[in-house]
Amino acid sequence: MTAYWAEDLALIARAMGEASRARILVALMDARAWTATELAGCARISKGTATTHLNHLVDVGLLDEVRQGRHRYVRLKNQGVADAIEAMVRLSPSPGPEVPTTYRGGRHKQELQHGRTCYQHLAGAMGVKLTALWQTRGFITPAWEVSGAGFDWAESIGLRFPDKPPRPLVRPCLDWTERVDHAAGVLPDLFTQHALSSGWLKRGSHPRSVVLTESGAGRLAGLGLANALGAPIGADL
Repeated sequence: MTAYWAEDLALIARAMGEASRARILVALMDARAWTATELAGCARISKGTATTHLNHLVDVGLLDEVRQGRHRYVRLKNQGVADAIEAMVRLSPSPGPEVPTTYRGGRHKQELQHGRTCYQHLAGAMGVKLTALWQTRGFITPAWEVSGAGFDWAESIGLRFPDKPPRPLVRPCLDWTERVDHAAGVLPDLFTQHALSSGWLKRGSHPRSVVLTESGAGRLAGLGLANALGAPIGADL
């Protein structure tokens, strides 16, 4: 049995280990569905090469494909794949995202460190600050459970937990830029998606980065989360 597991591990490691496929997987960590053309741009390769890589990643079970008429989209298979990618990134000796030393690259790096999506929840300084505030206010217990106060607060802003959650409501996830835990799980996922759909957060210059809006800062202050996500990032980055 061990030999079979080793072969499976080697298969997945090879799939993740090719540089262009790694760039594709990191781009898909924003939890959205992408086309081959879009991912080719992110990976800096041709559409044909991207399609070949995507077919391989689908075949080994790392991606799902969704077809809408003539269009084909791909996205990460599930939370387990996202966790594996994040774990691999944390093993890197690099202290932060590897980006070109250009104005655009510097903007990407600053935004990714400030706030980004780790699949469906917040990460970076934003995620760490939000987690710390939830803990301070008693919404998350020291045992990483959602408290009664946490459930009440979530309901008060319109978050609805599933009757049978498919994964923990909250759990620690080591942040690869901040090097401390941020909160992952159902509660952080629901909050992040709600914040994006409500316009409190918006996508930044990088597909995974998120920035706090002026209206979001005001709304969070009204919810008792003032400064939880830092200050809005302006256009002068």
